Amino acid sequence: MCNDEVSTDYGSYYCSECDVIFHVKCAMKNRNSYEIVENEDKESADVSSITKVLEWNDAGEATVIEHITHIHHLTLSDRVGKYDNKCCDGCLLPISDSFYYCTQCDFFLHKVCVELPKVKQVWHHPCQSSLVLTSNEAFQCLECGYLSRAFAYICEECEQRICLRCIIALTPGAHTCVGHKHPVFLYTENIGVCVACGCNCNGLLRCKDCDFSLDHKCFSLPITSQHKSDEHLLSLTYHDDNSYSESYFCDVCEERRDPNLWFYHCAICDTSAHVDCVLGRHPFVKLGSILEPSEELHEHPFTVVKKIYYYPNCSECGKPCLDLALECTVCNIIMHAECP
Repeated sequence: MCNDEVSTDYGSYYCSECDVIFHVKCAMKNRNSYEIVENEDKESADVSSITKVLEWNDAGEATVIEHITHIHHLTLSDRVGKYDNKCCDGCLLPISDSFYYCTQCDFFLHKVCVELPKVKQVWHHPCQSSLVLTSNEAFQCLECGYLSRAFAYICEECEQRICLRCIIALTPGAHTCVGHKHPVFLYTENIGVCVACGCNCNGLLRCKDCDFSLDHKCFSLPITSQHKSDEHLLSLTYHDDNSYSESYFCDVCEERRDPNLWFYHCAICDTSAHVDCVLGRHPFVKLGSILEPSEELHEHPFTVVKKIYYYPNCSECGKPCLDLALECTVCNIIMHAECP
């Protein structure tokens, strides 16, 4: 909670399931945040493995696996360059490091996403219930607010979902952050300004050594991203070396941008753009996903599309679909993701 050292000379509270530890004073500071448990005979949640290993290599790595979220076998690979335009179906971030892929369809999973537990405990979640891994459902993340169609952890009590990016950012302990030399720690009750977006936030990842704070939404930003304005990958950038103030503009929306805030940049084309302009409103919904609407809304499934070379008018509100849209090829209609 305070991220200061816990002395073994004194008592402390420790959870072996989530590997978190608290000073006694920190744990009991807020009477509404804890309850005294008389017995601990509660049934534990099902934590059986979500993968089945079919083949191993000589180094002891699982090379071919079955995963509960996919019908086909998945194969281990480290050929990131071959799939640099693909994203992980678990976290929807670009493919990087070791990953598993399906030889029969367009499905990818980072190795770290494959190794996630089926059941997870998150100490700061208000319900204090187990979170269970789920997939193949569209949801809005409780923490970052992004609409997503990826893996999530769902609370068994309140049924709220948290995306994998936020689960990783909100895990206790030291985190490394690209663009900063010191580790950052989660302070759930800290209020301050995020250096990446400039917004005031409640709950930040802060550096103990210098004045550096990130909200968990910016901590989880993709390091690289694509946009139709540039043929190359754009890289997340943490400062602007250009001293000419008249050049501080976004090359996507053509509005002025703050050089002190993070942005995406292409060094080859000298393209710079706001984070939101590059990612769009729904960066974590995979194109081509099939959504099954309720019968009252529509009788056929929708496909998630993004018409980047022309902007069709929404069948519901009549305005152009500039970002993600839902398309029914049977009825030949298209609408904003927010309109149904």
